Amino acid sequence: MFTNFYLESNLGIRAITGQSDISTNSETILTPRKSPNEAFLYSLAIPGMGQLYTGAKHGYIYTAAEVGLFITYFILRNKAVKTRDDYREVVRDHVIFIGPGSFEKWDLVEDFEHATQYENWNHLYDSDETRNRTGKWYWKDLDPSLKDEKDTAIEFDSKYRLEAYDLRQNANDTFQTARTMLGLVILNHIVSAVEARITAKRWNQKQQASKGFEIDVQTDVTSGSFKSALVLRKQF
Repeated sequence: MFTNFYLESNLGIRAITGQSDISTNSETILTPRKSPNEAFLYSLAIPGMGQLYTGAKHGYIYTAAEVGLFITYFILRNKAVKTRDDYREVVRDHVIFIGPGSFEKWDLVEDFEHATQYENWNHLYDSDETRNRTGKWYWKDLDPSLKDEKDTAIEFDSKYRLEAYDLRQNANDTFQTARTMLGLVILNHIVSAVEARITAKRWNQKQQASKGFEIDVQTDVTSGSFKSALVLRKQF
């Protein structure tokens, strides 16, 4: 039973005098407004949920994109990890130590990457700490005497090094593509959230245009105490 109606304006809230009692029956269907803020938060958490909250079926597109991007990310990342392990295995299988040396002391990132970058470890940038950690080594398909070669005009290369280098580059590229997929996941959340807010506003405008008034539920304090109030708004 709705027995009290109020007029909202910039001057405040005024009771409408001379009103008659209006009642509704069980067959009356009142559709509440959709909150744009709630739609935004729903889609920010799970893309597409804000759209589905307003009844927009295209929200499934955002949800499907989320699933597809995550699946692609994990596939690419697993592929990158396997390729990285393959290039490190090539290094382990085709590098020979001169004197004492062990891969157990090698840094998994720095030393293995540098091994694929150069023919040997005799480079000016090396520190004594690095040399002591890695030991002296060379690629097995090269003449070990080239380890101390000072003539830079002599061209030599190891097919194993090139193989490991190509695998490392491939792994790095795949890791980068996987990170791009994560970036697209974040972008999908943001775009879905913003679009869900817009969709909720459009839904409310459409309902207001079709029914002639806007329905909302608020707290009414006009009687001096808090109580639930159904607010019907109409623009004149």
